[in-house]
Amino acid sequence: MMPSSIQRWWDRLLGRGTAAITVPIMDGAIKPNRALDEAAVVLNLPGIDDIASDGQRLWISAGPVLYLLDGQHALEVRRFDTPITALAADAKGHLAVALGGRELHLINAEGATVTQTRALGGRALFSANALAFEGADSLLVSDGSEQFGPDQWCHDLMHHGKTGKVGRWNWQSGESSMLAQGLAYAFGVLADGGLARWSESWKHTLGSAHGSAVALRATVAELPGYPSRMAQAQGGGFWLTCFVCRTQLVEFVLREDAFRNRMMQEIHPSQWVAPALSSGKSFLEPLQGAGVKSMGVLKPWAPPRSYGMVLRVADDGRVLSSLHSQVDGQHHGITAVAEHAGALYLVSKGSARLLRVELNSSGDVA
Repeated sequence: MMPSSIQRWWDRLLGRGTAAITVPIMDGAIKPNRALDEAAVVLNLPGIDDIASDGQRLWISAGPVLYLLDGQHALEVRRFDTPITALAADAKGHLAVALGGRELHLINAEGATVTQTRALGGRALFSANALAFEGADSLLVSDGSEQFGPDQWCHDLMHHGKTGKVGRWNWQSGESSMLAQGLAYAFGVLADGGLARWSESWKHTLGSAHGSAVALRATVAELPGYPSRMAQAQGGGFWLTCFVCRTQLVEFVLREDAFRNRMMQEIHPSQWVAPALSSGKSFLEPLQGAGVKSMGVLKPWAPPRSYGMVLRVADDGRVLSSLHSQVDGQHHGITAVAEHAGALYLVSKGSARLLRVELNSSGDVA
């Protein structure tokens, strides 16, 4: 077998393997559509980031505030001292919130904090960004990075971050354990029967574990976007958000260390050649040739700096269908999804909106 250093040199020479800048095409079940831009806008809420349904109520987080959806309005339930970076709810009235990425709180039906922790598997939390209840007394947690906070996910991408971790916190006993570590940005967890799933964003795939035994193989094919939070789907399988999209230009920059390091040192992060949750608001943003407006129109197939995408995934990892907001759309940066009251609710963090898409009897988009 070829030594790793020689293999990397060979890959760079031929433009393949770790040096390839190809991105999977959006076709078949991932063919672009207008489903997210045609979705109903439930409310505009600056700072909206995550949602969770307990079967009866839909909870929303935006900045340091926890809200409850009441028809077309968000009712403030509780305000914390630091931003809520993740949210989960169960059918028994429990809520779990991550605050500032560094601590977890379990909240009872009366709104009081029952218990809390700042560590996972003996290691301090730094960027907790997704939660999922598992069984009667435990919680799955993804911690994206041990170097950058939740709002600095792009910094982690540009630094080739590999310090993410996923673990399980038992709030009854106070114990916690690690399921996986050294991940290229863990962002999303799901308790799927006896299976614990998680998203590994910078590797464009998902991982899973049965109990405490980690499955090292990917459970979904390489994706054209960076996967994030998940939610159970009514007809089986699950919904998977892709909070930003991949492009060949970004893949190229990630492999050009000299350019990338100089870019990070000399240019403001908002102007990096990097993905974003929203775009088109400043003439200083980096622009690819195909993204230039022609006669005042931005083509929907232009290279995306920001994009909106949600996938319906089967239990075996096959992508069954998808919802999109294309480059010329408004609802980019989808960071959360949940089924509630017969509809699919989605958070477009890029546009600061809560969206609703109706579902049919089989659990698919109507």
